[in-house]
Amino acid sequence: MSVRRVVIVGGGITGLTAAYRLLTAGRDASGATLAVTVLEERPRLGGNIVTERRDGFVIDGGPDSFVAIRPQAKALCHDLGLGDRLIPTTERNRRVFVVRRGELERMPEGLSLGVPTRVWPMIRTPLVSWAGKARMALDLVLPKGRTDGDESIGHFVRRRLGDEAVTQLAEPILGGIYVGNVDALSLRATFPQLLEQEQKYGSLIRGAIAQMAARGHAAGKAPPSAFFSLLGGMGELIDTLANKIGKAGGTIRVGAPVAAITRGPEGAQSPRFLVRIAGDAGETIEADDVIFCVPAYAAADALDSFDRTLSALLRQTPYISSAVVVVAYRRADMPHALDATGLVVPKSERRRVLAATFISSKWVGRAPSDAVLLRVFVGGYRDPGALTLSDEALVALARDELGSLVGVRVKPMLARVFRYERANAQPSIGHLGRVTRVRALAKGHPGLQFAGAAFDGVGIPDCVRQANDAAAHITG
Repeated sequence: MSVRRVVIVGGGITGLTAAYRLLTAGRDASGATLAVTVLEERPRLGGNIVTERRDGFVIDGGPDSFVAIRPQAKALCHDLGLGDRLIPTTERNRRVFVVRRGELERMPEGLSLGVPTRVWPMIRTPLVSWAGKARMALDLVLPKGRTDGDESIGHFVRRRLGDEAVTQLAEPILGGIYVGNVDALSLRATFPQLLEQEQKYGSLIRGAIAQMAARGHAAGKAPPSAFFSLLGGMGELIDTLANKIGKAGGTIRVGAPVAAITRGPEGAQSPRFLVRIAGDAGETIEADDVIFCVPAYAAADALDSFDRTLSALLRQTPYISSAVVVVAYRRADMPHALDATGLVVPKSERRRVLAATFISSKWVGRAPSDAVLLRVFVGGYRDPGALTLSDEALVALARDELGSLVGVRVKPMLARVFRYERANAQPSIGHLGRVTRVRALAKGHPGLQFAGAAFDGVGIPDCVRQANDAAAHITG
């Protein structure tokens, strides 16, 4: 019986999901048994997903949830037997604060990706001036834009809703997801649903209202949770995938950076690829298929001598760095109610933090009952030099900002810094065209695939979808 050898480069959510799907299928369309090996450069699995548990705290250093509207991640959790571990955000705290002139203002209810769907909350909010609100209302009568070409998130929102909608809503909300510059990020590659709303309904506002109605969000009723997490943190998903892969006979190797990919020797039974592991031993693994699930620049390094054109194209995807500072306090020492999921900070506030999440208010079971847990986000395109600071300096920065914003001045009972160097892919204008060219070049090398945040979406559901597709391409 023939064996088809699949090597997956990258042990993050994309790579592990692809391995799980392949091993669950067991065979490809020809009946060949699938032998799967996952190679991860770092000493741990999970990529940007990392969960630590200490002293009764559940600490997600990276993503703490996934969006509910896209079904792939939720479906994966159910397939893995984690359905009863899924939790929504705490209903009573489903609100977000926006910093305005140093004070916390409640974000208007009814926003959908920064687009208003309810009149009175927008009328009452001080976040946007009366002139700004009037400009946003023009969206209802403005003509549709052209559908050819690409444009930035900032240009699109500015064109439809005006400058204040960008500075007060789109930049901190939409740009915050990517810790990136809304005037550089591609709309088509990040939030294509906004373009679809304009084209289908002639208005972002009408489109957002229609889509919320289609999802069953009745006016006047609290919407369902927009996000899901797991009781033990998102690391549960990584741990469960790794366990399932091992039980199914897959091989996972950490601390195994890929140095290069070369073509296998000619011959019908020869492997298509040779995957060389970095190190003095010069170990090589034979593979019939290679799926890259790593940052684009890492894939480019491995493919540099294999296909220089493909490698050069992969290097065109920009990355930026960020850090997450996690702090915990005794609840009695926190003067603010923390009655929200967190806060976002517009660029115009000129602060060194991008946002903060009130983790113990957002999710159940994240902190002891007498404590609170918060995450503060720094770096990104606004402050690229932040990661040159020491951990102690980053904690001090976060403490200063929290002191100003929520009034807590005491020393935290716990502090932890998570660094993400060149970990945030930036789908800039023209990104989808570049991805199309990458995939076209890959077709010239049968068995070579790419998936993950560098390609078709950075969210966990997007990565799961791409992993499912990559596995399905092999299994038929």
